[in-house]
Amino acid sequence: DLAESDLAYTRAIMGSGKEDYTGKEVLILGGGDGGILYEIVKLKPKMVTMVEISFDKWQIIHFNILNYMRKTCGDVLDNLKGECYQVLIEDCIPVLKRYAKEGRMFDYVINDLTAVPISTSPEEDSTWEFLRLILDLSMKVLKQDGKYFTQGNCINLTDALTLYEEQLSRLYCPVEFSKEIVCVPSYMELY
Repeated sequence: DLAESDLAYTRAIMGSGKEDYTGKEVLILGGGDGGILYEIVKLKPKMVTMVEISFDKWQIIHFNILNYMRKTCGDVLDNLKGECYQVLIEDCIPVLKRYAKEGRMFDYVINDLTAVPISTSPEEDSTWEFLRLILDLSMKVLKQDGKYFTQGNCINLTDALTLYEEQLSRLYCPVEFSKEIVCVPSYMELY
């Protein structure tokens, strides 16, 4: 969920203004409110592909955003294709697998799917397996010098965030990571 006041979230998941998206290939997983897409398109990328899973969800989001939160997405959700972007209404897992098989590579992958699970129970393997699958597939379509951005969770959920970091060591390839804490106004807490 996103409010018009949450540009800090969008900026953080894009690298907090430290990244140059000019001429880059970008893949957004989720991002149905259009906020990330809208902000990246302003930065003149070569192409942005946004993959949103559900047509029903898309229709609800599309209606609400276009009628009540136009400042969040501008006009990028008016069409599924634009000059430098496309929106695919598909499950991201088959899309990621297809892109990996085709050798399609991205400079940036931005994961705006569900946040890190709040459960700290390692027994909930299916949730962690899903997250690892998304991470592994994302690494397979990420250029060698590419970057992967995702949101974490509330900084008070230290155990869940630690478990997420442990998942990074279990990927098929080694990764380096860093964290940034931002205030998301509508969440009323630090993420």
